[in-house]
Amino acid sequence: MNSREFLLKITEKWPVKVLSLAAALIISVFYRMNTLETRHFSAPLFIESNDSFIPVNSFVNSVRINLRGEGSSIYTIFEDDIIAYIDLDKYKNDGTYKVPVQIRKKGSALGIEPLEITVIPIEISVTLEEKISRDIPVFPVISGTPASDFELTDQYITPENVTAQGPYTGMYSINNFVTETIDMEGRNDTFSVIVNIVNDNPLITIQGNRTIVYHGTILPISRELTENETGE
Repeated sequence: MNSREFLLKITEKWPVKVLSLAAALIISVFYRMNTLETRHFSAPLFIESNDSFIPVNSFVNSVRINLRGEGSSIYTIFEDDIIAYIDLDKYKNDGTYKVPVQIRKKGSALGIEPLEITVIPIEISVTLEEKISRDIPVFPVISGTPASDFELTDQYITPENVTAQGPYTGMYSINNFVTETIDMEGRNDTFSVIVNIVNDNPLITIQGNRTIVYHGTILPISRELTENETGE
């Protein structure tokens, strides 16, 4: 058979052959899709942002990850290798935005085919405000009283102020931080103690060390001698 006859042979009834090949491919794809398995798990939601703006509203801190692929492959993927995140870096003004949840693969999730990844929810509503820093004073919280015949004559903390960062509405609503309770009950001598600073606002971050050192001076109560006490 020469080349001309061969070419005529393979192009004979070519529309039927093309349709048959296409049908075979479609059937193969549908069969493969029907044999794929699905795996679900929860993953933490990470925030990627610039240094100028910060979220001020509470939102979900985890999302649902759906993996669809061959069972022999998707169950070999470590959950930590599917990273869910929202990217706030492009937002340059205060406001509320619908931010899509994105997926990044690493490690054991790379090179897996077929692999379909979906996430629920697909977007998060985020309100952003400008991030600012302020120096905030700290006040110690004391409970109890010194031992009998002793008194607290002086006290001070180190440092007296801490630097905090957060959204401007939250930062300007804070007048001071307080410490965890310092127990004074029954003490009869001068003491120093390291104590944590209380911060109940998750949107505000205290920079550096989140503790202070409390110094309390406790001395015997001074009494002026009376005639009865001196026996005169």
